[in-house]
Amino acid sequence: MAAIAQAEVHHLSVPQPNPIRSTYGSSLDVLGVVTVRVTDTDGRVGEGWTYVIGGGGASVASFIATELVPLVVGADPAQVRGLWQRMFMHSLSRGRKGVAMYALSAVDIAVWDLRATTAGQPLHAHLGSVSAEVPVYGDGCWVSMTHDELRAAAESYVARDFWGVKLKVGADLDDAVRRVEIVRDVVGPSGRVMVDANQRYDLLTTRRFAAATADLDLTWLEEPMITDSIHDYARLRGRVDVPIATGENEYSRYGFRELLEHEAVDILQPDVHRMGGITEFMRVVALADAWNVPLAPHTSWELHSQLACCSTTALVVEYYEWLPEDFFAVRPAIANGVVSVSQEIGTGVSIDPASFEKYAVTT
Repeated sequence: MAAIAQAEVHHLSVPQPNPIRSTYGSSLDVLGVVTVRVTDTDGRVGEGWTYVIGGGGASVASFIATELVPLVVGADPAQVRGLWQRMFMHSLSRGRKGVAMYALSAVDIAVWDLRATTAGQPLHAHLGSVSAEVPVYGDGCWVSMTHDELRAAAESYVARDFWGVKLKVGADLDDAVRRVEIVRDVVGPSGRVMVDANQRYDLLTTRRFAAATADLDLTWLEEPMITDSIHDYARLRGRVDVPIATGENEYSRYGFRELLEHEAVDILQPDVHRMGGITEFMRVVALADAWNVPLAPHTSWELHSQLACCSTTALVVEYYEWLPEDFFAVRPAIANGVVSVSQEIGTGVSIDPASFEKYAVTT
C-alpha cells in the first residue's frame, strides 16, 4: 500500500443557529471542528475530523500539526493500528484524555477513510458490518428551552418516527421532573424517554431524581454524576430502577473496561471523535460484545451510524444537528427513524469543500 505523503489540518468554527445553554449555564454558541486530510503517494485522500463543543479547537489543531503529523507522514495506512499506538505513546505524558485524544481521533478516522477508499469499500464493509441499518433517537431538548419549546422539539422527533427522545435536566429537581413529564406526554406511554443530566448531580441527588421519575419509565439516565467517579456509578447502578448510561467522556478502551469491571454501567456511549478514533472505537465494540452490553454512541450520527452497524450490541445512535446539512458534501440519510449503511466508498461522510472557506478560523 502507498505511504501517506501529506497531512493537512483545518480548524473550522460553526456557529449554532439557536442559543444553547448547558446544565451548568455555560453558553454553547459555536462548534469547533478540526479536520485532517491525508493523501498517499498515489494521490488517494482520506478525511477525518473531531469536534469541540464551545471552543478549544485551536489547541487540537495545533497538537495535530506539531505532534502527530510528523508521525503520520511516511506511515503505511495498512498498519493503522501500529500508527495509532505510536501516536498514543507519543502523547502519553501530555494527555490520555482531552486534547491529545481528540487530535488522535481525527487522524485515525482519516487513515481509516483512506484504507477503505484504497480497498474500494464502504467503511462498514471494510470493518465487517452485521446489520444494514440502525435507529436514531432525537437529542437537543436543552435545559435552556422553555417548556413549550421542549414540547415542540419532542413533537418534531415523534413526527419523524424517531426511536425515542432525550432531554437535558438541570439542578432544579422540580423543573427536571416536570420536563420529563412533558416529554413522556408527547411520546405516549409506549415511547422511549431518555434523560441526560450532564454530570450535574451527586449520588444522593441522583437517587432522589430516580425516585421522583420512577413512574415515568425512563429508558436510561445518562451521566448523572461526574464521570470520573466510577465507584459512585457502581453504587448507583442496580439500586435505582433505571438503566445507567455513560461513556461520552471516556477517552480510551481502558476507561470503558473499568466501567464494565466495576459493574457501573448498563449502556456504553463511546464517541469516535473523542476516544481515539475508529481503531479504539472498534475495541470498545468488542468489549461491549464480550460483556453483552448495549452500545449507544454519543452524537455524530453521520459517522456513528456506519460504525454501529458493525456492532452486535448496538442499540441506537444519537441525532442532533450540530452541523448543517450543507456542511457536508456526502452523508447518510435518515428515513423513517433509521439510518442505513452507506454505499459510498470510505466513511460515507465527507465535508463540502466550500465549508473549509466558509467556516475557516484565521489566525
